[in-house]
Amino acid sequence: MSVKPNTDEPLYRAKIELVCLGRTLMPDEESLDRTVATLILFGVWATIVVAPMFTAADPPPWELQLGTTAVVFLVIGRMWDLEVERVLDGITISTDGGQPRDDDRED
Repeated sequence: MSVKPNTDEPLYRAKIELVCLGRTLMPDEESLDRTVATLILFGVWATIVVAPMFTAADPPPWELQLGTTAVVFLVIGRMWDLEVERVLDGITISTDGGQPRDDDRED
């Protein structure tokens, strides 16, 4: 007889989130360097930007927060080939209320 885990416990939820993160960033022969660099960059960003929110430390100046966020996410985006054009190509924005236009019709 197996005992069903209590999924409402915060530690159980944190464990599951860490397992999911590990599976998402699971390194293989081709991506081990990128995974390690991503984790280091994310750790530096979290230490500078997020950590002061949860400690009694004074937050860094907004210029440092914004600059660090921009640089880290730009580098991570380049390493994992996440480009704005590729993301925007997958988003459809309708400005005509969903009504077909003349140039939408196929002949």
